[in-house]
Amino acid sequence: MTPAKNRRMPINCEPCRSRKIRCIRNLAQGPCQTCARRGVSPSECVFLRRNLLDQNATAQPPSTVTNDELLERIQSLESLLRRQSDASQSDYSLSRDALAPTPPTTNDTLSQSTYAESSAVSILLPLSTSQPRNLSGMLHVSNSGHVRYRPYASQWNSLLNASALTGTAVTFGHDPADEETSFPFDMSSRLTIQDLVARLPPARQCDMLKDVFFEVFSSLFHILHEPTFHSDYARFQTNPESMSFSWLALLFVILSIAVTAVDEEDDILRDLGRQPTASDNMDMLSAQYRKDTMACLHADQYLWRYNVTTLQTLILIIYGINHTHGNTWALLGLSRNIAIGLGCHVDPESFALDPIQSEERRRCWAGLMMLHIIQNTSMGIFDQLPNYHQVKLPADVDDDDLATMSMATSSKTPTKMTYMLFKFRMYSLCSKICEKIFGPNVPPYEWLLELENEIFGEQDEWNARYLSDTNFGEVPVYHTVHLNILYGYAHQVMLLLHRPALMDTAYGYSADQRLHSRKRCIESARGLLGIHRTLFETPQYKPFAWYNRGLGSFHAFHAAAVLILALAAGPHDPQIELELTSSLQTFQRMAAESRMCAKAAPLLQQLLAYIRPERNSEVRSDNHSTTESFDITSIPGMQDLIARLQPQQWLSPSAMPWGEWDFLLDSNNFQPAIVT
Repeated sequence: MTPAKNRRMPINCEPCRSRKIRCIRNLAQGPCQTCARRGVSPSECVFLRRNLLDQNATAQPPSTVTNDELLERIQSLESLLRRQSDASQSDYSLSRDALAPTPPTTNDTLSQSTYAESSAVSILLPLSTSQPRNLSGMLHVSNSGHVRYRPYASQWNSLLNASALTGTAVTFGHDPADEETSFPFDMSSRLTIQDLVARLPPARQCDMLKDVFFEVFSSLFHILHEPTFHSDYARFQTNPESMSFSWLALLFVILSIAVTAVDEEDDILRDLGRQPTASDNMDMLSAQYRKDTMACLHADQYLWRYNVTTLQTLILIIYGINHTHGNTWALLGLSRNIAIGLGCHVDPESFALDPIQSEERRRCWAGLMMLHIIQNTSMGIFDQLPNYHQVKLPADVDDDDLATMSMATSSKTPTKMTYMLFKFRMYSLCSKICEKIFGPNVPPYEWLLELENEIFGEQDEWNARYLSDTNFGEVPVYHTVHLNILYGYAHQVMLLLHRPALMDTAYGYSADQRLHSRKRCIESARGLLGIHRTLFETPQYKPFAWYNRGLGSFHAFHAAAVLILALAAGPHDPQIELELTSSLQTFQRMAAESRMCAKAAPLLQQLLAYIRPERNSEVRSDNHSTTESFDITSIPGMQDLIARLQPQQWLSPSAMPWGEWDFLLDSNNFQPAIVT
């Protein structure tokens, strides 16, 4: 045995050694630099090297242990672990109360950032021995409520994965995620929980905005389990400073989204904002609440400490930015990595979770996949995202039924999850369409017809779910809005699918095929314009005007432009022209409250004026009289219009080069007549 005096002894002080952090000795008298920065008492910053040397100098050398004795000890430990696992296997589930640590009462910023931390980190959800044996990891939760997924490959538990000890709880004495560290970011600007609560709007306005979110947005992007949030909100009303940073971030992002759906005549915008117009107040307040959201996450050190609430917050902030046509690419990648860090890429059946916790994870993963598909498609990336461990889609049941639901059954009537599941499938279908029509090879027309039938198949399922059975009572208003939005998106996808065959002869499609595509485009364009008008003119749909002002108007502008192009190239149809005129009036009436309509209205007015019947008849008299042989490019400026209608530019508002449409307004080569 090596003499005690020659052994390598600890050179860190006891506080640093217990936390396993770097200890920087102070050459002068006093505590080490690390303890001084952390505010540790000088009496606690002691180095036990000399004491250990003195103790070991008088210690007797240990007796030699035989292999048989070691084997007996190991067998005894294994037996003890099995008994503990059998006794407590049914008790391993994550209590939501355990994830709601009590924050400190002090105003000290350093204490706020590390409240409820402990050197011990307990297992969050060990695997049950009755579950599949091919699982890849386990979930852990720290005493501060932050969750981490640990793959078996990264820990010594992997040695036990195939043994009878699978599922045994192991307690770790240290978790790097709970280290009091600011690397690589300066955390000195973090706010306290009291500071952040003070940034919330007054209680009445906060309640109103929260209600708007759950009335309008929650059913469109159903990420949250509403009863859970309402229960937490009641606790927040009683003691706001008892909530965690991550939950407060969730509340702020809900406010940032909800304010965009407030009626423009509502006094709440004037109470909270100081801008001259309602739309300016919406923009200002939404941006401010997003900033406060990130301040809460920053205070929680979300870049290395997170939980499901953190992920829900990030997903919702991306959703909100998407609907204001902002860029979320970097934030989306960060959120996806945090989801993987939480183990959301593994189906919750792998863990001992209750149905609500399982569905929250599935909703987060499905929401992230939807956002990724949208972002990828708008950037011309059409690769399908891997589903990793085959995470199931969320259950199509109402929130109140989750606790007692049977996963084998689903509701006969539409639920708040129904729309999200249908939209998820449509996004995937759109991505598949774009991958083909934007690819290097011309897709065969038979393939276009197959995808067309898939779109019709989706519409049949919507009708079967929303319309076919009236025995369950009247359908809520938001379900009717969902159905309109689904059909509007289906029309948008149909326009993308058939646009290459609408006018372009370069694809080599026959005249009959091009005529069929023209028919489909006219049908979908007229349908889209009708939905746009309906959502604007129907009083009961007013809470959803935010959608119509943004993405709904963008799709309607696409429909109007395609319809004008089809009308210019074909025989004059007075009914189509009347519909376009009515649509133009809708855009003009919405221009004051919608930047999208403000851009589109003058462009549509110029286009509609240019194809008025008398101008078209003059052009066609100088060319050809039949639809099939008429060359639309012979009309001055129409070549520019065709270039602006390439499908790539209509994937999202952010992909549209709006400045290139100025040719309609100031080009000498395109001077339409004025509509009187």
